[in-house]
Amino acid sequence: MSGPWPNGPWWGRIGIDPEPPRTSSFGKREGQATRRREMSVRRTIPGALAGCALLVFGLAGCGSQATEPKATATPSATTATSTSAPVNSSSTRTTSGSSAGSSPRDLPATDADKAALVAAFVAFTHDPASDIEGTEPGSVYYAYLPSTRAYWALARFLPSATASQNTLVSLQDGGNIGIFSRQAGGGWTMLSIGGEPFCPTRSVIPSSVQGLWGLTEPGTCG
Repeated sequence: MSGPWPNGPWWGRIGIDPEPPRTSSFGKREGQATRRREMSVRRTIPGALAGCALLVFGLAGCGSQATEPKATATPSATTATSTSAPVNSSSTRTTSGSSAGSSPRDLPATDADKAALVAAFVAFTHDPASDIEGTEPGSVYYAYLPSTRAYWALARFLPSATASQNTLVSLQDGGNIGIFSRQAGGGWTMLSIGGEPFCPTRSVIPSSVQGLWGLTEPGTCG
């Protein structure tokens, strides 16, 4: 027998039989209780391990869902948007076939413009300034032609209450109609008398401006 005593335990060598171990009823119950706890632990550990595994995999799945990037919509590179400027109906009437950049534009005639037209009319007709009351209400046309950078005007004039006979006669038969033009920064110049009947197509007014103003030929123009 191997061990710390090669020839056997010391009590064997002196002829003493070893006393068998005593087991009390308490010890038996304690041992049985211990075995039951061990068996209970053995049964519990696999279930606990399985639960942990499920928990781990569940957390992993949640983590993968939480970290999964969300797709975001981006605007297409080929999408085009267009905007249009507001239209001023009083200043964008154009004739057909004309481009927006060269089309004539209506302009409002101020009191200063009307006074300047009266001065140009008097300079052309040589009528006394005191004989001309002013422009006839609603008769003034005013426009700008970008293609030539010129301003155009058409107006009728009224005699004053003290106008001479000569002036009254000169204003008859379309003599009170004046056609005017000026360059940017310059003064008005009267180009011609309108005459009676007034035939726009025979006048010096550009056709695009005639169309803007809606001038039409009377039947007497022939």
